[in-house]
Amino acid sequence: MTDHQQADRGRHEIDRGHSSPRHDGRDENWRRKGLSRFELAAPRHFLLPAILLLLAEEPRHGYGLAQSLNELRVGRVDRPGVYRALAQLERDGLVTSSPEASRAGSGRLAYSLTDDGVHVLRSWMGVIKQERDGLDRVLRRYVATGTVDAVLAEVEGRWHNVTATPWSPVSSTSRPVSSASPLGSDPPACVPVHEPALLQVHWGAGDPVGRNPPTRFSVVPQRSVVLIEARSSVGPITFGALGLTGVIEATIAGHRIDAQSAPRAHLEVDVAQFQSGNSLYDAELLRRIDARRHQKVALELRACTPLGETGRFRLEGTATFHGVTRPLEGTVSVTMTQSHKIVIRGEQTIDIRDFGVASPTVLMLRIYPDVVVKLQIEAESTSLEWDA
Repeated sequence: MTDHQQADRGRHEIDRGHSSPRHDGRDENWRRKGLSRFELAAPRHFLLPAILLLLAEEPRHGYGLAQSLNELRVGRVDRPGVYRALAQLERDGLVTSSPEASRAGSGRLAYSLTDDGVHVLRSWMGVIKQERDGLDRVLRRYVATGTVDAVLAEVEGRWHNVTATPWSPVSSTSRPVSSASPLGSDPPACVPVHEPALLQVHWGAGDPVGRNPPTRFSVVPQRSVVLIEARSSVGPITFGALGLTGVIEATIAGHRIDAQSAPRAHLEVDVAQFQSGNSLYDAELLRRIDARRHQKVALELRACTPLGETGRFRLEGTATFHGVTRPLEGTVSVTMTQSHKIVIRGEQTIDIRDFGVASPTVLMLRIYPDVVVKLQIEAESTSLEWDA
């Protein structure tokens, strides 16, 4: 079948509605349940600049274009739609076609850009940049909601380069950080945090110690993250890791945690899980911290003190990183869900040189030693119930 026949067939199939995308089984289940769906799809008319882009790289025939367009991974592209778009672009004088030299007599056409196509592609790339900026703003606003799932999505999707707070690439203002500097700080007042079914944790010093046995909480790895926000000579870089593991033990009574019962916790994360979305940065980080020898980062809670009835408390413990263990103090916020889970948030500015790590460098890039470490931990009770 020739390219022209393919294009004609594509037009007829599209007119008959045969070009509607297929859906996987999960989408079918959602439709049966009456749930809304949202799936990956190319922006409207994106097929036109995408074709011009591929033809700017090299002349191609219609079949090869269909394959290359799917490799862009912006949604499903079918062959009839490609031939229809090629016909439109050729009518507009942006592409031209000629018999493929290597396949004389085969009926295949090779498509290439015209001079007008080259100039139009430049203009259309500017439109794509505007669309990209708009989508980036959507991601930043989602992350700014501060919800647990927003943070998880940022790490899973490696959005750090898009959502990170812009910092000026100026020289480091690092200064030695005392081991007693705070582990956590309150979230900015301008960013509201809305979590469903979260209850304020009240800290009690008056509950009789030993009235209830300690409740053991197991950290949920797929919902617990560590973010390391660093400044560099080229701007902000964020490394994120899912998969924290560990246990927390505390005495609970009626959504009160008895701080006098000496809550304990041990948390770990595999350093190989830290990723920034840039393979060069990731490799340099793992090299600097000697990840083969020092495979874990560990936090150990030794004591805590309630800070009034605010749901915050001051921690005392140790952090082990790069084979170096140092004392650490600070504050975190804690909330408790009605499903007997606790959510802990905190952040700390540390100097990586305190743990024997030199500032990473990649070519002309230099990462400054003072970094902000953010924790978000979700843990669920391993007990069936506690005294409410």
